[in-house]
Amino acid sequence: METTATEIEAALDELPGLPAWVSGWQVETGLDWVDDPAVWVWVLLEDEEVEAAALDRLQEVIRDRVRLLTGPAVWAYVRFRGASEMAQLA
Repeated sequence: METTATEIEAALDELPGLPAWVSGWQVETGLDWVDDPAVWVWVLLEDEEVEAAALDRLQEVIRDRVRLLTGPAVWAYVRFRGASEMAQLA
């Protein structure tokens, strides 16, 4: 895969109409458990009280954007991290 994590983060930052509860991204690229190219995107959330349907929609938007950058053979694993989890990681 030739697309870097930095390029993916920049493309995600340009998504139109991002909800206010999205504070950023952490992106990694590499091989998944079956040695296929993959992208891991952790969406950093300001508000942990987000409806599941909104998270599902955002997850699909992120996967679509990653596919545009990397091609259909690269799977995007999208996960969400809330403010409390981020505080524990700091």
